[in-house]
Amino acid sequence: MSGATREMTQRVSTAFEAHFGAPPEVTATAPGRVNLLGEHTDYNGGYVLPMPLRGLGVAIAMGRGGAPGGIEAWSDTFHTAETRAITEGREGRWSDYLLGCIRAEAAAEVAEQGLRVALITTLPMGAGLSSSAALEVACLRALAALYGRAPSPVEIAIRARSVENDFVGMPCGIMDQFASSIGDPGNALFLDTRNLDYQPAPVPADHGFAIVHSGTSHQLTEDGYATRVAECAAACEALGVEMLSDLGPDDLGRLAALPDLLGRRARHVITENRRVLDGLEALKAGDMVTFGRLMSESHASQRDDYDITVPETDALVEAALAAGAFGARQTGGGFGGAVVILAAKTAIEPLGATLVERQPGARLLAIT
Repeated sequence: MSGATREMTQRVSTAFEAHFGAPPEVTATAPGRVNLLGEHTDYNGGYVLPMPLRGLGVAIAMGRGGAPGGIEAWSDTFHTAETRAITEGREGRWSDYLLGCIRAEAAAEVAEQGLRVALITTLPMGAGLSSSAALEVACLRALAALYGRAPSPVEIAIRARSVENDFVGMPCGIMDQFASSIGDPGNALFLDTRNLDYQPAPVPADHGFAIVHSGTSHQLTEDGYATRVAECAAACEALGVEMLSDLGPDDLGRLAALPDLLGRRARHVITENRRVLDGLEALKAGDMVTFGRLMSESHASQRDDYDITVPETDALVEAALAAGAFGARQTGGGFGGAVVILAAKTAIEPLGATLVERQPGARLLAIT
């Protein structure tokens, strides 16, 4: 356990005891993630290359108690308490993520005994660093510990994604939950989201990434994300394939038969899948110049073919490249959030500081 994780665990234990008057029975943590390559490919059955984050995540403390069927939830981050019933549905509140996990994993136990939960997060909301997936994974880990179960990390990722899809109502792929549950903080993780084959992809020690918030937050449950999912489904139907990841670079010529918008959506997925595979090989070879170029090409594809960047993230990417970064791209589901920037280890911290100084509203979230 890292020092930052240990501190989060202590903080959430203290918050639980302060709010509920007794120490928690169990605690659990899960990291957020930054996505290096592979945006909007996961729900298309494609490849992704995320990196779990050191020191940025969610910590949860739990204990049985309270009214039968009741869930008393306290967020030390939001400084708010919410009380939910195990029989409730989603209501658009932060506690929906907790409730969805608890309903899926421990509905019978909570109906009899009640449950108390405290959480903290060191992940900024709306930055595209997967705070929701980290919350789900941490909650499922805590429930497993509390009730004596032993799901595998892959099972936790699958269940967390199901909660987000089926209870919260966000039609995401499995990348975020998988990275949070399985990945090694500080190193990339290659994942084939169709069959869940994965392998670690270590980052050379002499290079680093800066994560800079653009100042514009996003909310993935807004229409933009679901619209992209629907557009990809429409492109699949028009092309006669199950998923866009059935297609490869040799199929790009087929896109001319599609309406322009659907053709651009499909082109992004096809080319992004190729960039992830090329990026994995670049990491293995220690070729960070090529990896940086692929990151920048990914951003251009998000901007021109997938229409999910915003002026603030575009400006940050341009400024980073002008300042000497090897590559930069918007990370996360899009429509705002953060940019991830690649540079030599010796240059990454001053480069991040320069961008924050020059770009209105930008703030440095992490160096990794």
